[in-house]
Amino acid sequence: MVNTKIFTMKNAIHYILILDQSGSMSDLKKEVILSFNEQVDMILKLKKEEPESNIKLTLCAFNDSVDFKFIDQNVDLIKKLTDADYQPDCCTALYDAIGASFVKITELSEPGDQVFFAIFTDGLENASKHYRAEDIKFKLNQAEKNGWDVKFFCRYEDKLIYQSRLNLSEKYLVGITLDKVGLEVMDDEIRYSLSEMVHKQKKQKQ
Repeated sequence: MVNTKIFTMKNAIHYILILDQSGSMSDLKKEVILSFNEQVDMILKLKKEEPESNIKLTLCAFNDSVDFKFIDQNVDLIKKLTDADYQPDCCTALYDAIGASFVKITELSEPGDQVFFAIFTDGLENASKHYRAEDIKFKLNQAEKNGWDVKFFCRYEDKLIYQSRLNLSEKYLVGITLDKVGLEVMDDEIRYSLSEMVHKQKKQKQ
């Protein structure tokens, strides 16, 4: 019994935020930084409410390249974003960011872990070198088979395009406005998903 509990306590919640850092995000820079920092506060609050929860955070920012700000980091050690950390420029290698993030978390996650991907882009893919739409379709399908949670946040007018290109089901897609209100909608969706995972983790430990 003791050994089983110790194993269960180690089960992690892996939260991966894949964040657009292309040039068109410049007008939203302040709002994006605020959004991420509020997410960190929210996760810290969840952890304070459930001290045994094990939430690990990965931040993957992308423009025409992929930049992992940190990987599978304990939330207690996360430093909040500053103006210097988030510098929008260049194009949109969205598929490379999704593909690289899935590979890393597949390597890091263990049986019994929960995984949640939040993907945010303000436009359309136009710069990936290593992954195509077909590759990402496969990975998203694999995520569903693994029981992983995925939320894909984009402009309302891009929803049908991504739904078609990536074969995304409606439950994955969340259309938002590209402003403070839209990012608050995204934060609320993320808060709900993580809260559900923390509650599930607590039940598994009982």
